[in-house]
This record gives sequence, C-alpha cells and structure tokens, in this order.
Amino acid sequence: MRCGVDVGGTTVKLGFVEGKKIVDSFSIVTKKETLFDDIFSKIVEYTKKNNIELESIGFGIPGIVRDNYIVKMPNIAISGIDLNVISKKYFPNVRIKASNDANCAALGEAICDTDNVKSSYFITLGTGVGGGYVYDGKVVDGVNCACGEIGHMFIDHIHNFKCGCGLSGCLETVTSATGIVRLAKKYYSEFETKIPAEMSAKDVFDCAKEGDQLGVFVLNMVSEYLAKALANLAVVVDCECFYIGGGVSKCGSILTDCIKKYYDKYSFYATKDTKIKLAKLGNDAGMIGASYL
Repeated sequence: MRCGVDVGGTTVKLGFVEGKKIVDSFSIVTKKETLFDDIFSKIVEYTKKNNIELESIGFGIPGIVRDNYIVKMPNIAISGIDLNVISKKYFPNVRIKASNDANCAALGEAICDTDNVKSSYFITLGTGVGGGYVYDGKVVDGVNCACGEIGHMFIDHIHNFKCGCGLSGCLETVTSATGIVRLAKKYYSEFETKIPAEMSAKDVFDCAKEGDQLGVFVLNMVSEYLAKALANLAVVVDCECFYIGGGVSKCGSILTDCIKKYYDKYSFYATKDTKIKLAKLGNDAGMIGASYL
C-alpha cells in the first residue's frame, strides 16, 4: 500500500492508496510548529492499527521542494525542512518522495485517465493558479522546480495587476478565483448585472450561465487569457491534453467550452487538436498523485 499526503494551509489530507484508488483517508489540522511530526505520527498510528506495510509515502507540498528538501511553503510560513531526516525517525526503510502539490494533482489526473495519455499538463484554478507537467507517468519539475508555475506566466498587459509573487500581469491575477472577482469588480459599472456587489467567482460564472452581461464578459475574458496561456504552453511541451481543475473548474463545461473557442483562435496549427478536459478527481488527485511520485 502507498500513502499520499496533501498538505494544505488549514488541513492535511492523508490517503492510503492501492491500485490508483484511495481505500481510506482522513484529515488532520495543519499545525505549523509540529506539522511533519504530526503527519508521520498519524501514519505510524494508522499502519500499526491496520497492520499495514507501506511501500512509499508521497507528499504534495504547497511550495518549492528539491530532493525532498522543502525550500519554502509561503502560505504556512515554513521553510528549510528536510523530509529525509524527519522520515528516518518514523519510517527508516520506506521510500519518501515530495513534490509541489499541483504537480501531485497533475500526476493523479494523468495516471487515472482511462485514455492512457502519455503527456499532459494540469492547471488548477483556485485562490491562485498552479499547474504541473507529466510525461510518461512522471512529473517534470525542471531545474528550479518551477516547471508547473503557469500562474506566473506573463499574460496580461492590459490591466497589469500586481501579483503576490512580486511581478505584474501574471495569469494568476486574472484567472484565479481572486482574479475573476477582481475583473468583475473592475467592469461592474459598465454592464447590467445580477451579480451581487459582494461576489465570489462562483457568483460570476453562475450568472454567466444565465446570460448575465457582466458574467458573460468576464467568462470570455478569463477564457481568452487561459487559451492564450495554453496555446503558448502547447508549442513548448506539445502535450496530448490539458486538465482544468481547482475550485473554479466546478462551473463545468461552460468554462472549458469557452477556453476551446479561444484556443482554436490562438493555437499553432499543429497543436489545435490538443484536448482540453475538466479534471475528474477533485480533492483525491493530490493524494493519489503524491502516492505515486
């Protein structure tokens, strides 16, 4: 059996995986001071209780990881953690592997896709925008472990909003849940709309489904930015498909259909047939992917 750990800012999800399926899972509260000791202790407790021998433990980390060394987890304010050292206290003979959490979700979606894709790129649209590239069943990290950081691709010279990374005009500033609300508020007075003044990204896209003028305008703008980003990626990685995941993707095919419309407009002729799919695994993707790192 494998264990996949998806580390989040408020909770940590632990999944026990066999045959690419989660057979059991539970969550613990994220406590900065004792985070990884808490995680390993819970895994030890679970394996002893259920008489389980683990093949591997994988970690999806919300930050930069190199060779199981956590450089920085900005949202949890943790840096400089060597998982190899900590793990030896609890599981000296079990293989440990860690990667960025979006990379793990990317791997989970890829290995569970019944189409058996060889190469894919996963984009997660949530509070921020992240991603991961998978080739032949393995995550491609890059030299600086930044291969999946599509959220910080420069894409928007019109608004040039400041990004949390320190740059301006990043994809994340206009296509994350926060970015969608930012755009809707910027153009709020220019359209007749039923979107409430105190809105969420869900409100914007729910209204778009009903033909709301502002909702449709923002949906098209967001989809066009995403399509341009995917078209740029396609001529670099030339993958078989893109998966669109994260909380924003819950709006469904209205988003992927709109992205496809613009992707056809901006993509290079050789990459026009690249599939754009909604991710299917939801919160399970990170745990499954982490367990197969």
